[in-house]
Amino acid sequence: MNRKTLFHWYVLIPGVTGFLIAMAISWSRWPSPTMHDDFGNLLVASTLLEGRLSNPVPEAWESMETFHVVFQPSYASKYPVGLGFMLAVGKLIFGTFAAGLWLCAGLASAAIAWMIAAHFPRRWAMASGLATATHPFWQNGWSQEFTNGWLAVTGTALVLGGLLRIRSRFRSPSTPRKEKNYDGYLTAMVGLGCVITLFSRPFEGGVVCGLLGLYFLPALIRRQVYLDQRFWKAALPGALVLASGICIQLVINRSITGQVTQLPYQLHESQYGVAPVLIWQKPHEPTIGHRFAEQVEFHHGWSMTAYNQTASFFGYFAMLRQRMVFLVHHWGQMLAFAPLGLLLLRSERRRFIGLIGLLLIAILVINCIPWAVPQYVSPLIPIAIFIGCSVSRGFIKQVGSSLSISNRPIRLEYAAFASVLLLNSFGVLSIAYARSSRSEGWEVSWAEKRVEIIRQLESQPQQDLVFVRYPAKFDIVNSEWVFNDADIENTPVLWVRWGTTELNQRVSSAYPNRRVWLLQFNAESEPMLSEFGL
Repeated sequence: MNRKTLFHWYVLIPGVTGFLIAMAISWSRWPSPTMHDDFGNLLVASTLLEGRLSNPVPEAWESMETFHVVFQPSYASKYPVGLGFMLAVGKLIFGTFAAGLWLCAGLASAAIAWMIAAHFPRRWAMASGLATATHPFWQNGWSQEFTNGWLAVTGTALVLGGLLRIRSRFRSPSTPRKEKNYDGYLTAMVGLGCVITLFSRPFEGGVVCGLLGLYFLPALIRRQVYLDQRFWKAALPGALVLASGICIQLVINRSITGQVTQLPYQLHESQYGVAPVLIWQKPHEPTIGHRFAEQVEFHHGWSMTAYNQTASFFGYFAMLRQRMVFLVHHWGQMLAFAPLGLLLLRSERRRFIGLIGLLLIAILVINCIPWAVPQYVSPLIPIAIFIGCSVSRGFIKQVGSSLSISNRPIRLEYAAFASVLLLNSFGVLSIAYARSSRSEGWEVSWAEKRVEIIRQLESQPQQDLVFVRYPAKFDIVNSEWVFNDADIENTPVLWVRWGTTELNQRVSSAYPNRRVWLLQFNAESEPMLSEFGL
C-alpha cells in the first residue's frame, strides 16, 4: 500500500458518483428543511459561517424559543458540529447548504470503498462503493435531508478499514522498515474516523468505535505488537488526531454552555427536556420550563410517549425490531440473507462471528435510546456491509467451484455487481422522476411553503417579523415553523411565537423597524399570512 491508496480510482469513482447522484436528485426537487433536527443543523452551519461557535443571546429571546436550540447562556444549536460543518463547507464552495449533503454522500461512498479494499479485491471495493453511491433510499433520504447518517457511516468505515489494515500489517513478526510510516497514516485514519463519529453521532458512534477497538485488541496483543517500537511511533498520529478532535469539542462546549465538560445537548435537555435520553434514566423537570403550548405538547407529549413505550420490556423489543428493519431496509436483500449465509458457510462463520456479535451488542445498546430514527443505527451500517460482502463472496466462490470452471467465480461476481447497480440505478431514476413530476406522495410540503413565504418576503427590501399563531390542534412534531438563523439582527425574516400580550409587545419593540406579519392556519393546516400591527 502507498500513500496514494486513499485517492485511488476504486475510491474516487464511488465518491464522485455519490456526489453527482445526490446533486442530480436535488436538482429534480430542491431539498427543504423539514424536521426539527434539520433546522438545528442549519443553525450550526450558519453560526460557523458567521465565524463563531455560538451566538450572543438575542433580545426578546423568549418568543424565539424552539426545539433543539439553547438560548442561555448563548444562542446555539444543541447538535454536534459535524453535519453543520459540512453544510457550511457546501455553502462556501457551491453557494448552497444542500451541497453539504452532496459532499457527505460522496465521502461516505468513498469511505465504504476504502474499507472494503482492506479485506477484499479492489473490484469488490469499487462495487460496494458504487452500490452505496447509487442506493435509492439513502440518496432520496439522507442526501436530501439536513439530518442524516452519512457522516457516521463515513467515520465507522474509516475506523474499520484502518483497523483491518493495521491488523493485517502485523500478521508477520516484523514489518519492512520502508513501510513503517504508512502505519502512522493508518492510525491517523482511525483517529479521524473516531473524530467524525464524535462530531456526528457521539453516543452511537462511541459505542461502535469502542467495540471495534475491543474486537481488534486481542489480535494485536497475541502478535505482541506492543513490543515493536514502530507500532508506538505509528500510533502517535492517530492519538494526535483523536486528541485534537476532543480538544475542539471541549472548546465548543465552553463556547456554548460555559463549561468545558458539558455538551450542548446536555445543557438543552436540562433546560427544556422532560423525557430522558436513555431508557434506564428517569424523567426530569426542565430548569427553564415551557412558556408555550407547543413546547408542552412536544416534550410532555410526543417525547414522553416514545419514552414510555420503549421503557417497558415489550416496548424495548418492539423498538429493537424496528431498528433491525431499518438496517435490512437500508441495505436490502444482501444483509437480509447474511445470517443464513453465515450458518451455511463455515469459513465465513468462523472468521466473522466476532463482528456479528459486535453488531448485536451495539444495536442492543443503541436501542436504549427511545426514539426510532434511521440515522441512529448509521454507525452500524459499514459493519453490516462488510459482513454482507463476506457472505456474498463466499456464496459466489461456492457456486463457482461447484461449476468446476476456474473463471466462473469472477464472472458471477461481475454479474452480481451489474445486477445490484442496475437495480439501484433504476430506483434512483424512479425516485428522481417522482420528485420532479410531483406525483402522488410528493405533494408540496409545509416546508416548501415556508421557503416560498420567505422568498416572497425577502423580495421586498424591508426586514420582516412574523408571528406564528398555531391552532389548538396542530401537528407541531412534524411541522414547526419557528426557526431562525445565527444572525438574528440582520436576518431578513425573523420568526417568533404568538404568546402573551407582554411577550408580543416586547419582541415587537425589540425589532421596531420590521414589518409585522401574522401567520395563522385554517382547518386544513394551510398557512395564511396577513400584515399585522400590534
